[in-house]
Amino acid sequence: MRKSSQSGQVGRLRAVGYVRVSTDKQAQEGVSLEAQQVRIRAHCVSQDIDLIDLVIDEGASAKSLDRPGLQRALALLTSGTAQALVIVKLDRLTRSVKDLGFLCDTYFREGLPYSLVSVSDTIDTRSASGKLMLNVLMSVAQWEREALSERTQEAMNELARQGVQLGAAPYGWRYAPRTSEGERRELVPDPSEQEVVQRICALYREGVRVTHIARRLNRELTPARGVQWSQGTVYRVLARAGLWTVTKTGKRKTVAEATRDRALAIRHAHAHREAGLSLRAIGAELLKAKILPTRGETWHAASVLDLLRQAKT
Repeated sequence: MRKSSQSGQVGRLRAVGYVRVSTDKQAQEGVSLEAQQVRIRAHCVSQDIDLIDLVIDEGASAKSLDRPGLQRALALLTSGTAQALVIVKLDRLTRSVKDLGFLCDTYFREGLPYSLVSVSDTIDTRSASGKLMLNVLMSVAQWEREALSERTQEAMNELARQGVQLGAAPYGWRYAPRTSEGERRELVPDPSEQEVVQRICALYREGVRVTHIARRLNRELTPARGVQWSQGTVYRVLARAGLWTVTKTGKRKTVAEATRDRALAIRHAHAHREAGLSLRAIGAELLKAKILPTRGETWHAASVLDLLRQAKT
């Protein structure tokens, strides 16, 4: 949908207005559309801007720049028909810092003949203060995105340090149902998949190459969770069983037999605690004895403490 107005005086800034609503409901009701159009027209009148066109994207998401109305408005700039793009607010143009950066670098940076005018944000890149305001808003948005990413990564690192399984359960295991809201997910053995795990380990101990194990599994069993068995899948199963590891040079290396016997881990943990060892020292001793945690490859203080809370058997 596009509405045009007659050209104004020669020499005045020629602009194309851009209006967007994100939902079909808003587009049908037309309230937001009408409000944006009124504000754009009023601003152009007050600033002596010749509004030569007003382009509307109805029910269009701001997740990408691939919108018919926006592309039409940008084409008016590149063709020389318009010199400026007028919007009510930056989020009507885009909500993505990356996309906003692309638009600024492509159309509104220093040296290009196009201007960006945002009514509510008090941005007009024809002036130095308008350019400064746009750069500040872009920097703040970038900071917020990076800060959120850092907080998320820190939280995930802390959970991993505590031995909490992140993401999907590894093959051979499944998550037990939560008994209360907010409870951490606990990994428990999956009987049917554990049978396959034991078979893989048995073949590996017999000297069967990993590529041959994967081929045999693909011939005789259903795919692992809907995905064909591969060398990588088999190696991950062997790693959890403690039968191989990766050296610092990146090469795979078979390791001595290890166990994830929890009862054995509890007995060893209590024995080391009675000898006066710290939680971290106990974890190191368990690894030396080839006793691995139920999940993960490293004993953390929290997981060792969990062992000590269990009665010796």
